Amino acid sequence: MKPSIVAVLAAASLSTLAPEAALAQAKQNKSVSATVDIQVCNESGRNGTVAISYVEVGTSRFINRGWYEVANGTCESIVSTDNSNFYMYGDTLDGSGRTWSGNHALCVQYPGPYTFWSDGSDTCPSGYETRDFVVMHADETGTYTWTLQP
Repeated sequence: MKPSIVAVLAAASLSTLAPEAALAQAKQNKSVSATVDIQVCNESGRNGTVAISYVEVGTSRFINRGWYEVANGTCESIVSTDNSNFYMYGDTLDGSGRTWSGNHALCVQYPGPYTFWSDGSDTCPSGYETRDFVVMHADETGTYTWTLQP
């Protein structure tokens, strides 16, 4: 007896759906962190310091913090966030003038440390200076690493 065309098609559809269903089940059972843990690794040959603007876990406003020292040849955990967008800027500590910068202007304070909430203003308060931060985006949760290069 020949199998009906409906039975053949039903069997074919079950065999193609089974691997996808197993994959979906595996993803549901996988433990995933809900935060991005930002770290900075310094491979520049110089000691550096980093400033960051990010959203603290459980809040909705950007906070600006500096300065996190990152010695040459080390990696430092900086902050955790539940927002995939953040901004970073780096300076060297040796007076060479080397920076790691981008094109997003934010305020910093020297010598620091400093912490303040962003107010959306395009001008810095007295005692602060503008620096061009690197715009960053984490595609996944877990550890995000920014490496300072020479």
